[in-house]
Amino acid sequence: MDNKKSFGIGLAAGIILTIIIVFSVNAYQQRSAWGELLDPNSKVTEIYELLSDISMFPIDKEVMLDSMYRGFLEGVGDPYTQYFDRQALQAFRERVAGEYVGVGVLVLEDVETMTLIVAQAFRGSPAAAAGLLPGDKIVGVDGVDVTGRPTAETMSMIRGPEGSAVNLAIYRPYEDERFNVSIVRTVITIPSVYHEMMSSHIGYIRIEGFDDATMEQFSEAMLELTAQNMQGLILDVRNNPGGGLHVVTYIANYFTPEGVVAYTIDAAGRRQNFNSDDTYLGLPLVVLINGRSASASELLSGAIQDTEMGILIGEQTFGKGIVQHLRPLSDGSAVKVTVAKYFTPSGTSIHGVGVAPDIEIEMDEALSRRIGDLSLEEDVQLQRALQVVQEIERVN
Repeated sequence: MDNKKSFGIGLAAGIILTIIIVFSVNAYQQRSAWGELLDPNSKVTEIYELLSDISMFPIDKEVMLDSMYRGFLEGVGDPYTQYFDRQALQAFRERVAGEYVGVGVLVLEDVETMTLIVAQAFRGSPAAAAGLLPGDKIVGVDGVDVTGRPTAETMSMIRGPEGSAVNLAIYRPYEDERFNVSIVRTVITIPSVYHEMMSSHIGYIRIEGFDDATMEQFSEAMLELTAQNMQGLILDVRNNPGGGLHVVTYIANYFTPEGVVAYTIDAAGRRQNFNSDDTYLGLPLVVLINGRSASASELLSGAIQDTEMGILIGEQTFGKGIVQHLRPLSDGSAVKVTVAKYFTPSGTSIHGVGVAPDIEIEMDEALSRRIGDLSLEEDVQLQRALQVVQEIERVN
């Protein structure tokens, strides 16, 4: 009997010890992942079951989970770190490739209000035909208030099947006006580069974004202008919200001497250089910038300014000097994460500051939003750029 009793006590002690060990291992695993004892999965399940039992609103698990992922990333405190569901990811990839179904706008994000700001309505696009202008804020999509929603989510709401209509609520700050427009979606081929030969063999190229398609469009523009005996160039990146670093490096090859165009430094302190080769043209060059020139357009402007290969005219740029990478997840969604800060060749960080013009020329806000549709008589910044290029030609 005593032996049985001793065995029973030992068995009980062993079970208790096993439970303690298992609990300790689980707690350690949770602490190693989260820094403290925490089981978010059980909490989400508990909340979901609670809502399923008593909520008066219908419950869509997939929508709730996507919202949770977005909210989870908002906790990082970086407005550029974002979650892309599968639909938003597809729209983003189409946008980068240079063709998609939509209304035809480039957008910036107001990071304070999480509102989309129209940077450019593509010439000939449904958005341009509907009268959208740079600076307009998209505050509603099909009756849904999108203020505060992530950019990717709002853009996926704007996109849709070809031939279908989307209703946008627009707020125009400089007129303090709110209005609604219905726009029919169509296939948009992003025309990111426009060019023409101006007087005295001065070329003009406007870049409205730095997407993959931009490289070929820019090369074609340079070939055509060079064939027309271009003697100087005005490069216009006003209202340009940015794009890929590899695209900037490609375009910088035309204008900067061999060496570093820009470099990035990541969270671990690792540096990556982006270099130009020795094939630059050496033409008299003026770059037009304004407060909606952001990210990649600031990088190109800063490289030209630092290497003294051109003169910047216009207004202080937007001030976005950080780099995001898109990382796919196992279920077909993705996360965009800020991974580094970039610097101009001189080691200047422009994040939160922007690039200052060499010659400051202010423009009326209403006119500034219509870059690309202005006459030369209206565009005081372009007028000054022409004068400066001609002066450089005379000196040379």
